[in-house]
Amino acid sequence: MIIRLHQALSSFITYIIFFYIFNFDKVSSIVISIIVGLICVIPDYDYKIYNWANKQYENINKSKILKYLLFPYYLFILFLLKLFKHRGFTHSIFPIIIFFLLGLFIMKIFYLFSLAFLLHIIEDSLTVSGITPLYPLSNYKFVIPILNNRKNRKLQEYLSYIIYIMFFVIILL
Repeated sequence: MIIRLHQALSSFITYIIFFYIFNFDKVSSIVISIIVGLICVIPDYDYKIYNWANKQYENINKSKILKYLLFPYYLFILFLLKLFKHRGFTHSIFPIIIFFLLGLFIMKIFYLFSLAFLLHIIEDSLTVSGITPLYPLSNYKFVIPILNNRKNRKLQEYLSYIIYIMFFVIILL
């Protein structure tokens, strides 16, 4: 799913939840919706982290001496490669649980992170790639194949514009 559609859907759904279900005032609901819309793209940074770690891994592996000299760094790179494969850990239920617990015990803002990650993985489950909700414990894939990133990119762009328009209309009501 494209970033713009993630942001549009997450902002729209968050506004509905906070304004109509939790009865927050309009301004607070708008601010929370924008914050969640910004946070909801974080899970997709796994791809950038993975690519960076992969380049580091290739550079270190060019020399055995370098691998031994940078052994702690090498282990860290291996950890990143395992943890941040695309649609891996960041697209599982575990960050949602971690952020919820952080919200419960440390700071309430983490509840919004939990909500943003939840909305993100629900939205990504609607793509043909799906999600692995229990990664790294299980590679089980959950898929409701409605959208195809490669074939329906234009459709996703149009959907994001429509949802943004709906979001602005519902705010004005």
